[in-house]
Amino acid sequence: MIQKKDPKNQTKWIKFAIVIFCFLLYGNSIKNNYAIDDDFVTTTNPQSPNSKIEKGIQGIPKIFTTHYFESNQQSFEYRPMVLVTYAIEYQFFKSNPHISHFINVALYTVTCVLLFAILLTLLGSYSIIFPLLITFLFIAHPIHTEVVNNLKSRDELLAFLFGLCSLHFFLKKITLGKRKYLFLAILFFLMALFSKKSAILFIAIIPITIYFFTAIKLKKVTFYFVIPLAIFIGYKIFMRIMFYHTVVAREFAFFENPLFYELDFFKRIPMTFYTLGYYLKLLVFPHPLSCYYGFKTIPLANWTFISVWISMLFHVFIGIYAALKFSKKSIFSYAIIIYLIGIFPFSNLYTPVVGIIGERFIYLASLGFCIGIAYFLFLVFKIEHWNKAKIWSNYKTLFKIIGGCILLMCAIKIISRNADWKDELTLFRKDVSNFDDSCNLNYITANKLSKQIAQTPTGTERNTLINEATFHFKKTAELMKEGTDIYLQDEITLNNLGRIYVDVFNDANLAQPIFKKVITISPNNEVAQYNYAYCFEKRNLPDSAIFSYEKMLFNNTNYSLAYTRLHELYHLRKEYKKAIISDKKALTIDSTQIGLYINLGNSYMLNRDTLEGLKYFEVAATKPPLDYVLLQNVANVFKTIGDTNKAIYYEEKSRIVRGEMK
Repeated sequence: MIQKKDPKNQTKWIKFAIVIFCFLLYGNSIKNNYAIDDDFVTTTNPQSPNSKIEKGIQGIPKIFTTHYFESNQQSFEYRPMVLVTYAIEYQFFKSNPHISHFINVALYTVTCVLLFAILLTLLGSYSIIFPLLITFLFIAHPIHTEVVNNLKSRDELLAFLFGLCSLHFFLKKITLGKRKYLFLAILFFLMALFSKKSAILFIAIIPITIYFFTAIKLKKVTFYFVIPLAIFIGYKIFMRIMFYHTVVAREFAFFENPLFYELDFFKRIPMTFYTLGYYLKLLVFPHPLSCYYGFKTIPLANWTFISVWISMLFHVFIGIYAALKFSKKSIFSYAIIIYLIGIFPFSNLYTPVVGIIGERFIYLASLGFCIGIAYFLFLVFKIEHWNKAKIWSNYKTLFKIIGGCILLMCAIKIISRNADWKDELTLFRKDVSNFDDSCNLNYITANKLSKQIAQTPTGTERNTLINEATFHFKKTAELMKEGTDIYLQDEITLNNLGRIYVDVFNDANLAQPIFKKVITISPNNEVAQYNYAYCFEKRNLPDSAIFSYEKMLFNNTNYSLAYTRLHELYHLRKEYKKAIISDKKALTIDSTQIGLYINLGNSYMLNRDTLEGLKYFEVAATKPPLDYVLLQNVANVFKTIGDTNKAIYYEEKSRIVRGEMK
């Protein structure tokens, strides 16, 4: 079934057409900025810069020895290949979203060219129109807009691309028999795993593809299952050795997926079929799309949902059909198997999926869907897909019109959806307008609007933004309240809900019992302890606030904000000695923050210990970025105490820094 002769010129022009088609569809995404979760893989977040990427090529060794995401609260996953691409990018282009988007489009294009080459090999005895139609349907499927537009989703692009490369070289090994192809196949499969562990799906896809499209007997196909499986086992052992000392944590809120809090496995079964049905709906009719679904956009389905039964009957039927046609190596059977392999792990049965539904999760499954649709179109129009002599001009006009209309509608959807990904606020506004019951969409939209408000001067525009943010915060609070009444142990959401009440609606009386509830659930939750104490401040009860903060300090908390608040409260009560003790403890936790040195210096100065205060001011004055106001203030203090030399030194330094800023 493997093609012996290939009209090279024709193939070359088709590959060129694939490149052009990909860039026509996704070219307008290159001008987009950063969007949702892109700070996981870029240096766009000043509060939490990705130091591994900022080091460029020099950061690669650390990338291979640390988790994909790390913070003080949690660390999870291992996707070094993704971070390596961004480290190399940063080395040459710094933080440039347009370069990053261009590379994503280029990776997608390479994937589609490689896919066509593989399909041409597998379907060598068929008309070239058949693999070409599959490829163009795959390119133009709007479900891929998230994978291409979301820079964070480069993990999906790389895992699929490297998985295809591995399959390609396994096929080369079978055809040409050279060991180097086996080595390359193994290397690329390992790179796929290092991009995202969902690449384990190729453990099944590789041997199934070899079985369906080569003359190798079933027993020998086992070899091509054992090799990827052995690599995966080695990968798991490597991970265990690498991170044996690390506590891997990933905290989940109910609004990400209520199933994280649903312990009854059997209740997940109807939800599984609902999820499969929703994914099928997105593949058949990809509108509207969203960067996030979650609670309450996707209901917690049960057996009373008709859609659950329809989805169950459909998926059981196609599963049985694929099994019955397996021995006959039917292409439609192959399409169903690829679809099921790609979609089932993300059905919420075994492991709940963040967001409940995610367009990126069915990137691989969409290939099986596209193969099935192409086969179905050929079947409906009674086209002899095995007839290699048949050229495009001989195909039925109606077939061409329908095929062209499908591609045109998909292209329009893709290009318009790319525009939605322009930046975070544009994306959130668009998606929350379509899914106004999504708890997390309302929450992230409100938070993004808050940042926009801080950058907008007083006026009509600012007032409009405030009203818009308030609306989404109210909606978020309603949905969070509804959820936390059901999922009583979700301390993350309870904390978030309390902060909305106290920070946005200035209602500490309503917020404080919520934080108390979190402390009851989790007595060591420092965030809740801080928030509980902060509510006393907001209620104008400074003594109670100090007592609560001091309780945290007594427990040697690492939550630095508690020390900052104590500093302010002690100063208000002129208890400078207590402030000094608190400020010193804060510095033992984090000696990098300039503000903590200034706080301690001020405490000493107000306690009439000028020399000791100056010592900490001087330390602050040496830490970058240098602040000319601080330098001038230090100079003024030295003038006051009569140290002329140091006063002149810091005045000069202040002028230099101010000049550099100008």
